[in-house]
Amino acid sequence: MKKILALILILLISLLTQNCAMVKISISKKRSSTPRQINIGKNTTMTTWGAIKINKSHFFPSSFQLKSGNRIIYIDPIGIQTTEKADYILITHAHPDHLSKKDLEKILKPETKIICSKGVAKKLKGNGYTIQVIRPNETIDFDGININAIAAYNTKSVFLWIKAHPKSKENVGFVLTLDKKLTIYHAGDTDYIPEMKELKNIQIALIPIGGDNLTMNEEEAALIVNKIKPEKVIPIHYEIKNREELNRFKSLINNVTEVIILE
Repeated sequence: MKKILALILILLISLLTQNCAMVKISISKKRSSTPRQINIGKNTTMTTWGAIKINKSHFFPSSFQLKSGNRIIYIDPIGIQTTEKADYILITHAHPDHLSKKDLEKILKPETKIICSKGVAKKLKGNGYTIQVIRPNETIDFDGININAIAAYNTKSVFLWIKAHPKSKENVGFVLTLDKKLTIYHAGDTDYIPEMKELKNIQIALIPIGGDNLTMNEEEAALIVNKIKPEKVIPIHYEIKNREELNRFKSLINNVTEVIILE
């Protein structure tokens, strides 16, 4: 029996590895011809380039650019259509819809610092990048930016006991506080987890709603939004054809938080 279980495990690992390698990401034809940009604070804008295509699915990703004063920050840059060089790049985890070396090469300059989870650092090792690993509950301060890493993991399995984002990987979300004034929470890929209940004073929240045991679904996402009550929430990480789940998410949100759809 132990030999059979071991063989099944090896086959499952091989299948998952193969599937990861077979993920094909491109620019979605359903993407808007112009980037979406919003003002989120004094001298601070947030930009998204919109939908990407993952194999056959058109998908709104977790990728954003922040401009604050003279600083340019990217979070999970994927499918970006700019060559504006980054001062800082934050990457939540190493899945190919969040980590793209092709996109990194567009926006890197010699001084760019990459702040990322340990899995990302492992994949980028040897490329000559300036990398600082951050783990859940760790905090970094520099250049008027406070970055607090929040745990990001699955509590539900995608198959048997296998989780898409295990807690042991130490993937992260980020709470960024800019100049002690503006606080932004990017959740990464995660379920609704106990660590989120400690979040406070969030002004902008970027929350995944796609479900499928990869992230929170729209109902779970609404639970955390209604718990922390940010000023604005932007749903991320969902198939754009699923208008029903997007509308349901909006309908579940409290009356003090503004829901902004950027896709």
